Amino acid sequence: MVVIVGMTGAGKTTFASIASRQDLNIGHGNDPCTQDPHAVFFKLDGRTVALIDTPGFDDTTRSDVEILADLGKWLASQGFAKNQRLDGLILLHPITEERINGGMEKKRTRLIQDILGKDAFKRVVIATTMWGCIDERFHDAWETDMGFRRKEGGVWSDFCKGGAIITRHHNTTESARAIIRTIIRKSDEAQDAETLLQRELASKSGLFTETSVGKELRRQLDEEIELIMDQLLEHRSCRPPNNWRRSWDIEQRRKWKEWDEERQNLTRELELRQGQLRKLNSFVVSATQRSSGFCLPYTSHASVTNFIHTSFGW
Repeated sequence: MVVIVGMTGAGKTTFASIASRQDLNIGHGNDPCTQDPHAVFFKLDGRTVALIDTPGFDDTTRSDVEILADLGKWLASQGFAKNQRLDGLILLHPITEERINGGMEKKRTRLIQDILGKDAFKRVVIATTMWGCIDERFHDAWETDMGFRRKEGGVWSDFCKGGAIITRHHNTTESARAIIRTIIRKSDEAQDAETLLQRELASKSGLFTETSVGKELRRQLDEEIELIMDQLLEHRSCRPPNNWRRSWDIEQRRKWKEWDEERQNLTRELELRQGQLRKLNSFVVSATQRSSGFCLPYTSHASVTNFIHTSFGW
């Protein structure tokens, strides 16, 4: 079982499609098709591989915190299935994307680290994509200038120090499967190594918010809620006079309407984050899931997605 993560447009679904040689619904540009984690199954070297495709970061409809919360809860529910574990993680990043050292990238990386734990970093492959957009003569120089292989001080430095590999993905079946084989080999060497999330759920009676990733998700949601509340307070202080709402003056009515629309948008954002926090606080992996769980069947990703919607309403 291998999870694929990365920002919207990094090529996650394309990677799963060419690795499995299956036709999957692929988004274009910043139009994401994957809205929930789902599994794509195929055979490789006599083994059944489950690639877990995930929603992209920087989604216009959902925050990164919500996406990683769904991923963490999905892994929590899957991770205790008999004879089933998370063998590795592929982080895809487009070579054309310069925001590698941005604040959000660091937050995502921290959450991924909290899911895996440092012992599992050696089963992480960071693969840069979109090399076809760069003239081949400038590949090495571009990679150096962008800092994609910097192991000290970079956003991925902790991963690299823990044994993660940075490589190029050339958008071919051979390239994708070589990356997966690397994870399989490293997983075999690690034998029964569990992720930090699995270990913590076992010791915390299945309470997701008591795990490292649960605590970090809750902290980030609290931070976002506080920020939106501050924005609402500031916005209310700029409220136009009530009589502008139905004023004969077109400009006054326009300003009132703009202010009210912004108020509604902020209120919706606040309610959304508060709802996410409530859902996160109430999520518990049952003892049955932890002790016996369910085995991932050899089936289509649609069946797994349907299971998630039925069980959790995501």
